[in-house]
Amino acid sequence: MKFKQIKKRRTAQEIQDDIFRTMSADRKIDVGSQLWRLAKELVGNKINYNHGTNRSATPIGENRQTS
Repeated sequence: MKFKQIKKRRTAQEIQDDIFRTMSADRKIDVGSQLWRLAKELVGNKINYNHGTNRSATPIGENRQTS
């Protein structure tokens, strides 16, 4: 009597994770750079580089409270 092996279907995320896990660091940086360039090309100058930063316009050391 032969048993059929049941293969679990992997999700696209699992496949992507396996591919990413086997990539070298240089390749990951290269892919990230290519994706950034593609996004920049698609949206042009609409990318906000300051989004998400909490940097104030005040230079360091000014408006410091001393106790």
